[in-house]
Amino acid sequence: MLDCKHDRLDYGKQLCPPSGYRLDRAIAATYSADLGTLLSIPVALVYAQTMEGDLTGARFQLLEAIKQFSSRVRVYHQEGQLHVPSKLNWLYAHLEEALAPILPEDAFTAFHPKVWVIRFVPNKEDDADSNEEILPPRFRVIVLSRNLTFDRSWDVAATLEGEPAASPVEGNGPLIDFLRWMHEQQPIDWVDGFLEELARVEFDTPDSFERHEFHPTGIPGHRGSPVEDIESKRTVVLSPFLDATTVRRLLKQTRSNLNLFSQSHELAKLPIELLKKIRPFHLSDLIVDGESIEAAEDGSSDIQKQQLHAKVFVMRDESETRWFLGSANATTAARERNIEFMVELGGNSGKTRIWQLLKNLIGENEGDGPFIPFSPERGDNNDLEKEQRDRDGRLFEHALLKAPITAHVETSGNGMNLDLHLELNLTRVPRLAEIKVFVQPFNVKSKPEPVRLRPGEIQKTVFQNLGEVELSRFLQIRIEGSDEDAHHEFLLRIDIDNLPKDRLDNILRKIINSSDKFFEYLRFLLADDITKEDLLAMGGEEMPTSSNGDEVTDGWHVNLPIYEQLLVVASRSPHKLKEVDELIQHLASTQSKDDDENESTDPAVIPEAFLSFWEAFRNLIPQNEPKDL
Repeated sequence: MLDCKHDRLDYGKQLCPPSGYRLDRAIAATYSADLGTLLSIPVALVYAQTMEGDLTGARFQLLEAIKQFSSRVRVYHQEGQLHVPSKLNWLYAHLEEALAPILPEDAFTAFHPKVWVIRFVPNKEDDADSNEEILPPRFRVIVLSRNLTFDRSWDVAATLEGEPAASPVEGNGPLIDFLRWMHEQQPIDWVDGFLEELARVEFDTPDSFERHEFHPTGIPGHRGSPVEDIESKRTVVLSPFLDATTVRRLLKQTRSNLNLFSQSHELAKLPIELLKKIRPFHLSDLIVDGESIEAAEDGSSDIQKQQLHAKVFVMRDESETRWFLGSANATTAARERNIEFMVELGGNSGKTRIWQLLKNLIGENEGDGPFIPFSPERGDNNDLEKEQRDRDGRLFEHALLKAPITAHVETSGNGMNLDLHLELNLTRVPRLAEIKVFVQPFNVKSKPEPVRLRPGEIQKTVFQNLGEVELSRFLQIRIEGSDEDAHHEFLLRIDIDNLPKDRLDNILRKIINSSDKFFEYLRFLLADDITKEDLLAMGGEEMPTSSNGDEVTDGWHVNLPIYEQLLVVASRSPHKLKEVDELIQHLASTQSKDDDENESTDPAVIPEAFLSFWEAFRNLIPQNEPKDL
């Protein structure tokens, strides 16, 4: 257990549907999120593919997955912790409705859980004439220490899966309470049926354990930390962040050895007298700087340190070994204030024992494993001035995030583009000489100059001449402190009045801007089996060729096999015809609009011959959708 060589998990594989199933609904919670990571998750959830690969471009094959993701998945995150991606992408607009920010009332309280709850349904459509047994839906809970980012630190996860039973399962109560609390902060219209069925799911406990319990903290009815006051013979704690008060409490609960694994700079903050009473360890520098060493050999530029980010508490009492893993650090904030989520796993298997865990972490002989002993003489290294600056910065940022913002769109003076008007009520944001804050629109190619905000005032500003597809409900905020470590840049989602109703359709039109791309995307919608190559292919920009190698100037003729594909789909999966029709109607309407407004002479994205041909298939679209929750 936690053997870094043999117990490695792939995040994408944890999200992939079981064989024969597809995504129905999902609720996720994370502290921080990255839009680039969110773009890759539909690949796993909808198309059962892992998330590796370059997904940052406007890859039109991902559109269907992203459309399903936004309508079926809700991702809750800490307000102010939505990262600014390094590359622009029109597809980010399709993620706006999937994200639900939560801002705790207190500046020093964090919404910090990392968990997925997913409902999968069988691929096969309900068929009253079928003699095959209809498979039940399946639920999956993934409890992690990892945020929804591409960070490469060492994390931990536990996955539980099960099917609904006839009556509610008592142990699911805390999980239901947690999801319902998030729903109360930012409502989900389909949550009631989801939670009713989830309450009846009998989850299988992970291998090597005999039982499990869910432990949300920081919400009504679930305030205390699950590891408080547990008497333990021996204890192992993995926590990237620490404070002396919590470590002393853990030491008091432990009769024998307290083995503490953390980051070296966090261990250095602990008093020397406390370090001498415990067994402290940190990741070897060879692992932390491993990518830098490799980069020196292969010339790679994407270098990240591989620090510890896993949060695990393992305690041995009189009857069993108890593992608590999830989002909570060994800190006072995690114990007393934050919203966290942990899963408890109990068992007596040899794989779960503390001696085996220590063997995996530090090796047969101490120092042979990925973690090495921490030198106590390096302890008690606190920077009180930095701590005060951090406090001031958190109070400033919290006040900024609470500041009311109103926004609306007006037609620009040139009659073609749009102006974004903002009004920010910053009267309750403190003026601090050492902190500056800037705002600018997100995902705009021309990169308008950021506007410096004036705390203590009501401020109005206008960003002019934005293209329709550049409009975003995300604002880019940058806070600059007195030193580089105090800088923070993030996205803030806002409501905007007068957003064009066809904005997302026009983004689709920008991406599928030729008949070749239309037919490629059409084939994608009709395909039975989707591969990673299908998802990552950009689509040819060269002139298509016929089977004998001759150039073909009429995209309709080169795509005649589409007819056969449509016939197969009409007989086997007629519900796919509705997706095709929605695509055609969206593209045809924007194409007609462009022709009317611009008198465009560019070749049509959808050939007129195909539009006439498609009418024969529209009557085959089923009136009733496959049954979902």
